[in-house]
Amino acid sequence: MRYLVIYDITDDNLRTLVAETLKDYGLQRIQYSAFIGSLRRDELNSLIVDLKNLIKDLVENVQLYPVCDTCFKGRREVGKPKKYELKEGKEKIAYF
Repeated sequence: MRYLVIYDITDDNLRTLVAETLKDYGLQRIQYSAFIGSLRRDELNSLIVDLKNLIKDLVENVQLYPVCDTCFKGRREVGKPKKYELKEGKEKIAYF
């Protein structure tokens, strides 16, 4: 099943860890705080455990939404999508 994952995380280090975890599961960044990709049931369950271990009892939020093929095919984009690739500078990692 395909999942849309969005998050609202204020801590920079935790936000980076969550993004890296989502990439480790093969999800693709589509916005700065949004990823999409396919996960099997066991992968979804494992991802949820990993996210819970990262977030613990902090006031941070990650939401996972299942997206069926029919709904995904009906998506619309307005504007030009950004490329989200790592660009390493002195001490910062930025997305462009």
